[in-house]
Amino acid sequence: MAERAASLVRVDEFAKGLATLPVMKPETVNPYLERFRVRPESLQPYMFFSPASYTRNLIFKNAMFELIAIGWEVGQASRIHNHRDQRCWMAVPIGKLKNQNYRVLDRNPEKKTCRLVASGSFLITPASPLEVDQEEPVHQVLNLAEYQERAVSLHIYSRPFDSCEVYSLEKGTYCDVPLCYTSEYGKLCAGEEASVSR
Repeated sequence: MAERAASLVRVDEFAKGLATLPVMKPETVNPYLERFRVRPESLQPYMFFSPASYTRNLIFKNAMFELIAIGWEVGQASRIHNHRDQRCWMAVPIGKLKNQNYRVLDRNPEKKTCRLVASGSFLITPASPLEVDQEEPVHQVLNLAEYQERAVSLHIYSRPFDSCEVYSLEKGTYCDVPLCYTSEYGKLCAGEEASVSR
């Protein structure tokens, strides 16, 4: 049987469709990501970039999930992190990104120390959305300099949190870091005006 081509939809239609799913689990979200791709031009209201760091731009949020567009300049990368027990999916309508997974060899919650080792890595392109591996949820997302272009990724987080765990390979430590938005629903958050561009 021939594989059906994905339908291109606006990001607002994409978010509304996600909101109709009964649960945010692989059996519902993975087929949805295979069926629908976001039109890159529809992301324009949420496309902000900063030379200092990637940007986090809220598109949609309810009690079940949030949809965020992240803007990546060439060479930018996230810190190594996880999202606790959240489910997380990523799609890249513009550009491409590397997802590097890490395995936690051991951790001491009292001392906030840990040992990590790099494991599998994956290329995320417009044709290849990705679910974060629940067996190895610690990961890093990178827009490598060799890609030579900006990227915009879409992130679906189930049960939205306002913090995540961030890991330091060099120090062998981890800590909680608060999460904030660069923009919400297309409007820059207070204090962000001077630091971002389109």
